[in-house]
Amino acid sequence: MRIQNVLGSLRARFLRFHGVGIQPTRGLVESIHRSMKYSDDELFRYTSGRWIYNEQLRLSERRLEFDVSALKDIIAVASGRAPSDIVTFSKLSEGGFNRVFQTTFKDGRCTIARLPYPSTAPEHYTVASEVATLDYLRLHGIRTPEVYAWCSTKENPVGSEYIIMERLGGIPLGDVWYSMTPREQHKMMKQLVEWETRLMSLEFPAYGSIYYRNDLPSEKSIPLPGQTEVKFCIGPIVHYSWWHGERSTLNIDRGPWLSSTDIFRAVGERELSWTKVYAKSRLPYERLYREIYDFCKVSPDTHIENLFDYLKLVPFLGFSAGSAQHRPVMRHPDFQPNNILVSESNEITGLIDWQHCSILPLGLVAGIPKPFQNYGDAESEALREPQLDLPPNFDSLPPSEQALIRETLQKRLTHFLYAALTKRLNEDHYDAIFNNAAILHQRLFQSAGTPWEGDSITLRADMIRAIQNWRDLLSVDSVQCAKGTSPLPPIQYSDTVIRDTLEFDSRQRDADIAMDQMRHALGVDVLGWVPNSEYEAAKELAQKIKTKMLEAAETVHDATAVRDHFPFDDFDENA
Repeated sequence: MRIQNVLGSLRARFLRFHGVGIQPTRGLVESIHRSMKYSDDELFRYTSGRWIYNEQLRLSERRLEFDVSALKDIIAVASGRAPSDIVTFSKLSEGGFNRVFQTTFKDGRCTIARLPYPSTAPEHYTVASEVATLDYLRLHGIRTPEVYAWCSTKENPVGSEYIIMERLGGIPLGDVWYSMTPREQHKMMKQLVEWETRLMSLEFPAYGSIYYRNDLPSEKSIPLPGQTEVKFCIGPIVHYSWWHGERSTLNIDRGPWLSSTDIFRAVGERELSWTKVYAKSRLPYERLYREIYDFCKVSPDTHIENLFDYLKLVPFLGFSAGSAQHRPVMRHPDFQPNNILVSESNEITGLIDWQHCSILPLGLVAGIPKPFQNYGDAESEALREPQLDLPPNFDSLPPSEQALIRETLQKRLTHFLYAALTKRLNEDHYDAIFNNAAILHQRLFQSAGTPWEGDSITLRADMIRAIQNWRDLLSVDSVQCAKGTSPLPPIQYSDTVIRDTLEFDSRQRDADIAMDQMRHALGVDVLGWVPNSEYEAAKELAQKIKTKMLEAAETVHDATAVRDHFPFDDFDENA
């Protein structure tokens, strides 16, 4: 029996075993860890959760040693206090890229210090861009923390980059969202869409990320016009995908860009440069993909060919100047409930965590934020207003089924509210969300820009779908339509290549669904993270899953595959 079939046959059993009442916010952030006192070593290491596989690697990525006394001194001076005024200094929260500390002074004032992990890239640009972005947004009436002091290099007494900033009032929306009534959620979602609409209405002359002009003295930049904006500019895009791993050493085009077509070109050239120099034959990173390739290593040569084909498509990608989808817009880089602060009266008090913020064409960034999506559900995809009445026999159902029903209704309501309110308050965004050309552009951009880790199928499959929907791709907002031309696709694939590629792509998508369902049953995110309190139970359940898969294996080959490639065991990520 093949691994995928085993997973499929056991999926419902695992869900019943674990229960499906998992908070939908899990996996959105690693932690909102409440302020506590720690020893210096605990300040340096990650303590807000566990990983059920490759934990030592994840911990090493997040270990940050720094001079605690020097940081306290800087916090005190930046806050207009003396170091002797500090009452408490404690770890407040930990996420995927930063550790946050809170300092409390004698007068009750609290200040936040945010330090990126050593693995957070790119150095200098990440901190410099976030500080400028926070300042720019505050000047335009969007409530963000005020920055008191910052340093974008490790060359300082602290020994780490840092941002010292105001602690905004309010609590994370994620703490209260699922206890709100539908009426309260409607009110809150209306506020969220209004805030997003204000953010997306800001006007920018180019694509990239925001900086202070003084922080990019020798780099290409485009000034932001206006009396109050002379100190700001748009410079290289700060999103980590452009700097990940060896990409930070490559001489590549990271913007700023005036043309949306240039963004599509730059992302393909970036990945082609990296793949040609650094990619080696390997097993697919996604372990359920490995069975598809008979557990053999995959050569990067096919992906290199795909990237060359993609670059042939680039002149036909992009949006026409002046169109709504071409307009440079900013969206929050991680728009999810734990980065949205609200008051006791359910009013938004501010948005936090603007790291890696970018400005891109509306046609590329349009979409329902992932925490509010419910794709895969027919009712949600049809944008039908959900019926919130519970079934008549609800009280007689097992707790796990009750939880599943409540979660389904909750997801449908959230998806519908976001879409309906966006249609009313931000029509350009709504139109782009459901525009076929924009969807095709987004898929090509994402698959071309995904680091190669053994998957040579997804990009080719997306190019095939783009060719099959060529007229949709060249919509009224496309750059080619603006030229008054309707050319034929510059690349073609044989029937055999199309059939084989789409078949492999379908099998990989099935594997993705199986993995998502296994993660949901275990309560872990894509890296295997789980809250401390649930670590032992998740590890135990993972081993029970593995045992059942071994019992279901029909051949020695199947058993070996489960033993050596089980997706929740430690593994070599670069093998």
